[in-house]
Amino acid sequence: MKPIFRHTFLFLCLCSFIACNTHKKQDENSFSPSDKKATQKTVELFSALSLRMEKGIMLGHQDDLAYGNKWYGEPDRSDVKSVCGDYPAVFGWNIGNIEIDLKYNTDSVSFSKLRFYIKQANKLGGMSTLCWSPKNPTVNESEVNSVGNSVGEILHNKSPHEKYLLYLEKLSNFLNTLKDDEGNFITIIFQPFNEYNLPGKYWWSKNQCSATEFKEIWILTVDYLQKKKNIHHILYSYSIYADNTTNSFADYYPGNNYIDLIGVSLTLNQENDPSGKIYMKTLNNKLSIITQFAENNHKIAALTNTGMEGIKIPDYFSNYLYPIISQYKLAYVMFGRNSYNDEKHYFIPIPGHPASEDFDKFSKNPRILTCSKVS
Repeated sequence: MKPIFRHTFLFLCLCSFIACNTHKKQDENSFSPSDKKATQKTVELFSALSLRMEKGIMLGHQDDLAYGNKWYGEPDRSDVKSVCGDYPAVFGWNIGNIEIDLKYNTDSVSFSKLRFYIKQANKLGGMSTLCWSPKNPTVNESEVNSVGNSVGEILHNKSPHEKYLLYLEKLSNFLNTLKDDEGNFITIIFQPFNEYNLPGKYWWSKNQCSATEFKEIWILTVDYLQKKKNIHHILYSYSIYADNTTNSFADYYPGNNYIDLIGVSLTLNQENDPSGKIYMKTLNNKLSIITQFAENNHKIAALTNTGMEGIKIPDYFSNYLYPIISQYKLAYVMFGRNSYNDEKHYFIPIPGHPASEDFDKFSKNPRILTCSKVS
């Protein structure tokens, strides 16, 4: 082989080697859903969420279409829209009670209406999240907590294990009904085992099971939905409460193959924090941790629940919350629900409320994305 051809051949081999290794590196670090069989729309939503974080933070509200302050079930009504003129971009729902065959979820919304609201949110251009706090399959079905190691019993004892699988069967049946008018599955964000780091609150709380057991039941849940029920229109959210500890966050993390979003929740309790400074400091600290963790693991970060009940600080949205969240790349911020039958329980102001002007200002910030800004 002549020298010039030999050099050309070696050069082409080197280019091929570099290209192959670059492609391999991209595959290993690809920003895509954890479910390798995810539907095309699920892949598209995941990609949209990652790109949208560069533009701003989507505004979310729990149960927004279903009811609000002093109203229930009125078509097309929204407390968010009544103040700022637009629907939220993210609609939060609770799917608790589906596992025990009740007609209504834990927020008194029927599952038939919940299905309708999820479809409506999708038509509006928004997306839905489903938080699941299942009843404890090891005790009475009215309870979500216990004093023993319920997770361990579910994992290792036949009777509670089979009962939990039955819970997952009923959950799967509902998830499989979430379709648009064309018959395509509607992608939702699924948030099970919420706030595991609050001691004693739930049967999956960290003081009642080991990190290994928590990860095992999470993996069991995801594997059942994906492999047993062939459900691939779900993005999985791992959400913790913003306490002052950080050591368990990574310890209980189920792994990159089972997580798409990493979230944190924290509300401002003025009784314990009159100035709101503790809230701001804690939220800032935790968002710093989860956003960095999300970036390192090619996941999406979110503030999965926040707000201030009754909104007693009129400039809460603009001067307490926004200065913190604006520092980070977050997919969305979800506010707590406005109860229809408890006038003191609300997290979004209604017209005329002292905080309504501030919320309107907050929602119209170019970096805060309501429904029309994303659809």
